Amino acid sequence: MRRLNPWLIVLFVLALFLMFSQTGNMGRSTVNYNVFRSLLEQGQIKSIIIRQENASVTLNGPTKVPVNTPQGVQERDNVSNFTVRLPGNLATPDSTLIPQLEAKAVNYRFEAPSQWLSIFVSLLPIFLLFGLMYFFFMRAQGGQSGVMQFGQSKAKKYGKENRVQTKFTDVAGHEEAKRELIEVVDFLKNPAKYHQLGAEIPKGVLLVGPPGTGKTLLARAIAGEADVPFFSVSASEFMEMFVGVGASRVRTLFEDARKSAPAIMFIDEIDSIGRKRGAGIGGGHDEREQTLNQILSEMDGFDKSSSVIVLGATNRPDVLDPALLRPGRFDRQVTIDLPNLKEREAILKVHLRNKPLTAGVDVEEIAKSTPYFSGADLKNVTNEAALEAARIGKTQIDMSDFYRALDKITLGLENSSLTISDLEKKAIAYHEAGHAVTAAVIPGSDKLQKVSIIPRGRALGAAFYLPEEQVLMSKERLENQLIVALGGRAAEEVFMGSVTSGAADDFRKATNIARKMVLEWGMGDNFKNMALTTDSGPVFLGEDMAKPKMFSEHTSQLVDEDVKRILNRAFERAREIVTEYKQAMHEVADALLSQELITGDVVREAVARVGGHSQPMPQTTA
Repeated sequence: MRRLNPWLIVLFVLALFLMFSQTGNMGRSTVNYNVFRSLLEQGQIKSIIIRQENASVTLNGPTKVPVNTPQGVQERDNVSNFTVRLPGNLATPDSTLIPQLEAKAVNYRFEAPSQWLSIFVSLLPIFLLFGLMYFFFMRAQGGQSGVMQFGQSKAKKYGKENRVQTKFTDVAGHEEAKRELIEVVDFLKNPAKYHQLGAEIPKGVLLVGPPGTGKTLLARAIAGEADVPFFSVSASEFMEMFVGVGASRVRTLFEDARKSAPAIMFIDEIDSIGRKRGAGIGGGHDEREQTLNQILSEMDGFDKSSSVIVLGATNRPDVLDPALLRPGRFDRQVTIDLPNLKEREAILKVHLRNKPLTAGVDVEEIAKSTPYFSGADLKNVTNEAALEAARIGKTQIDMSDFYRALDKITLGLENSSLTISDLEKKAIAYHEAGHAVTAAVIPGSDKLQKVSIIPRGRALGAAFYLPEEQVLMSKERLENQLIVALGGRAAEEVFMGSVTSGAADDFRKATNIARKMVLEWGMGDNFKNMALTTDSGPVFLGEDMAKPKMFSEHTSQLVDEDVKRILNRAFERAREIVTEYKQAMHEVADALLSQELITGDVVREAVARVGGHSQPMPQTTA
C-alpha cells in the first residue's frame, strides 16, 4: 500500500479545521440590521452572542422573519435563530444597542473571534501556492510521488506477490542461448557450489540480437526459473530533463537490488544510455554519459560474493562503450539470432497452442514459408491468420488463412480499388513471368511457390519463393539470384518492346547484392580477396565523420565498374533465358492474366514442356 504524502495530510487537516470552525454558523439565516432592531423593539429576542462585528441571535420562539437569500430578501416561517452584522464603523456606531438589550432583559455576552481561523485565512494563499506547485510537479513526473523523488528508480519489481510465471519451456528455440543462461539460474539457486571452488559468476550478461527475437522473453524466463526478485527497467527511463537524475536513479536501483539479493536486474535497450563516450560533436558534459559512468561504477563495485546479476538487452552492440563490455561488467554476450527452420516450427507450435486448427494445417510448410522471420513476426503471422479466419466467419483456421496472412504481412493489403489498364496488366504479367521462369530454369535458385499479379500495398505483382537456408552463399548462387531479380526487366524488354518503372525494387535489391559481392565478399574482378568496407556501421554522432576514406576515388571508380559488370552479366543471362523459353513465358503470362494467381507447379510444367524437363533444385549438403 502506498504511503500518503505529508502535504496531503496537512491540507486535509486544515480543511477539517476550517469546516468545524464554521460549524457554529451553519444552519443560521442572515438578516439585515434593521430587521434585528425591529425584532428587538418587539421583545422577541431571547439572547445574543456578540463577536466583534457579527452576532448570533436566538429568538423566544419560531417567528416569521425576512431573511437574506441569493434571490433577495424573502419571508420565512419558523425562524428561531439567525446571524446579523452589527455596525462597527466609527462613522456609524450604535450606542443605543446595549441599553436597549438591557431594557428588554435580553441575555447577551461577548466572545473573542477564533485566532486560529484568522491565521488560517491569512495563510490560505500560501497553502494554495504550494498545492499548485505540488500538482504541477506531479504532472511533470508522470504520477511519481512528489518533488523529492525525482531520483527514485522507475524499475518494476517482481517478487513473491507478483512472481514472474515465464519458464524456459515457454521459450521455443534458442537452445544454445538457454544452455548458457541456465548457468546463471543455477548460480542464483546454488551459489555455494561455485563459491567453494573460487569461481565467480559473470556479473553481467548481455543479450544481443535483432528486434523481436525474444531477448526480453528470455530475461523473464531466467527470472521465472530462478524464482528471485526481478527488477525490470528500460534504459531510457533513467534519463530526465534535470541534470543528475539519471545517475541518482541508477544508484537507487542498484541499492534496491543489493538489499533484495539474490536478485536479477534487467536493463532493456541498454544502447540508449550505453553508447560510446566522447563521440558527440563538440564534446562537453553529457547527462547520458554521467548516467553511463554511474552504471559502470555500480557494476564494478559489486562484491565478489554478491548474488546480483545484471542482464542487458540490445540490438546495437556495435555502438556500446567498450568499458561496458569488458570483463567485470558485461562479461558475456549471448547472441539471440533469427530462428532457423526447426526453431520457427517450434515457435509456431507455441503460438498455435490455443488456436483451433483444421487437420490440413501444415506447421512445417508455414515455417518454410517464413524464412528470416523473428519470433515476434511469427506470432504476428498466427494472429493475422486467426483474424483472417474470423473475418469470413470460420470457426477453425486452415492453410488458406495462413497464406492470406503471409501475403498481407509481406506485401500489404489487396489494392482492389487500383485501376490498371489492359496494357499495364499485360506488362505486369510478363514481368512476373520473367521472375518465375528464370527461377524455374536456373539451378540453385529458390523454389518458386506461387506467382501473383494481384496488387498489394505498393507492389503490383509478386513471386513467392521457399528459400533454402544456407549459412554460406556461393558466388554462383548470388549470381543466380541476380538473374532472377533482373528477369522481370528482361521480360519487359523482350516481350513488351519497352520498359516500365515496375523494376525499381528489383534493381535496388540486385544492386545491393552486387555491391556486397565487391566490397565485402571479394567477388569483384578488380578486387578479389579484398574487403573495402569496415564494421563501423553508420555514422554515429560524428564519430566517423573525421575518419579518412578507406580507398581513393580511382578505387571507387573500379568498384562501380565491377558492380556494373556483375549486373550486366546477370541481365544478359536473364534476357537469354526468357528468349529461349518464350513459349513458357507466353503460357505463364496468359495464365496470370486469366487467373491472377498461379502456383509454382504451373510454371515448372510450362518450363518442362519447352526444355524437356525442369531443372532440379539443388540439394543441401551436410
